[in-house]
Amino acid sequence: MKNIELLLARRTARSQGGERGVVMTRIATITVAMGLAVMILTLAVFQGFRKEITADFRGFAADIAVVDISGFGRSEAQPMQGDAELKEWIAALEQVRSVEEYATVGCMIKSGDRVVGVQLKGVGSGYDTAWWNEKIEEGSLPDLQAEARSKQLLISRSTARSLEVEVGDKLELLFVDAGSTPRRDSFRVAGIYSTGMEEMDRVMVLSDVRDVRRLAEWDAQTVMGYDVMLHDERKAEAVAEQIDKKIAELDSSSGMTNALAATIQMRHPVVFDWMQAHTVIAQAVLIIMMVVLLFNVAATMLIMVFDRIGMIGALKAMGMRNKAVARVFLYRAAMLFMKGAAWGNAIGLAAAVVQMVWHPIRLDPEGYMLSTLPISIGWGWLVALNIGAAAVTVAVMVLPSMMVTRIKTEESLKYKL
Repeated sequence: MKNIELLLARRTARSQGGERGVVMTRIATITVAMGLAVMILTLAVFQGFRKEITADFRGFAADIAVVDISGFGRSEAQPMQGDAELKEWIAALEQVRSVEEYATVGCMIKSGDRVVGVQLKGVGSGYDTAWWNEKIEEGSLPDLQAEARSKQLLISRSTARSLEVEVGDKLELLFVDAGSTPRRDSFRVAGIYSTGMEEMDRVMVLSDVRDVRRLAEWDAQTVMGYDVMLHDERKAEAVAEQIDKKIAELDSSSGMTNALAATIQMRHPVVFDWMQAHTVIAQAVLIIMMVVLLFNVAATMLIMVFDRIGMIGALKAMGMRNKAVARVFLYRAAMLFMKGAAWGNAIGLAAAVVQMVWHPIRLDPEGYMLSTLPISIGWGWLVALNIGAAAVTVAVMVLPSMMVTRIKTEESLKYKL
């Protein structure tokens, strides 16, 4: 048996009734389309910011850093003696993808008359460099597998621009420690990278850990800490707690009894608080757009009912119940939403793809940390958004559709069908 209510909804959709109904239907369709487009772009930008910034901070500083607690939160961290047994224990954890020592020192890089201050980060041959390889624009990583010190650097595009150097050029590094004479050494640019995070790019330079130790005059066992990469970054807090418990059990002879397992959120709280604030803004935008969408569809629904008073009276006179008549207008609201949603998805996704491919919208890295507006489209949240918006719209439209119960049959028959 055919669904009479759906059939009537389709027939009334082809004949909109009065001029007022036509105008309001078009306005409602445009409102749904623009509302969904804005919501899609809002979520795509928010997810893009979260994904890009989290990925870049993971690449720069790993999911967890095991560092000396006395230097935590300070500009100058404290070196310590590495513990091979602790490193092996961390590597054996199920959630850990890799763990490797690193060493960092602050130094000056000189090329001709141009000088910039940077943080030199040295890593070993076992370091997870997959993220770094993705960010290289020219050249390659320093040769970490060589038997002798490579004396090569991976510098950022902004640093290369400041020093006016290219891949293969020589640079002079100057390291000054309190109470000692300045130490110099010559290096060669192995590669140039760019992440779009200008604040980090300006200061971070990658090299062989042996080069850093030589420049800082450390022995082969001295480390600044261990970078721990996880299979799932969401498990960072739980893994950090496990590592802290293990550190507390270390013998006093270990050089890492004062170490702390610090997650990215612990080391960069301002950045992640900033992202949390953007979460609240994204939620506010979604709520506002949903309210505007529902208001317009509800107003259109009421006008549909008033423009079809004659038809409602005729249907009631023929024995159709109030709930069945109300379902006719609920079907109309659903059809209106589907039409607007189709346009909204097309507009929102097209705008997102344009930004992803051509990057027409640029950002100030000083305020947003990224040089281009990031976009990330996830089919999971996209489907959930459409289903949720459709369900809320139809559910809210139950109230205006019930206006048909207040229309009396004998009075409604005075109006045209």
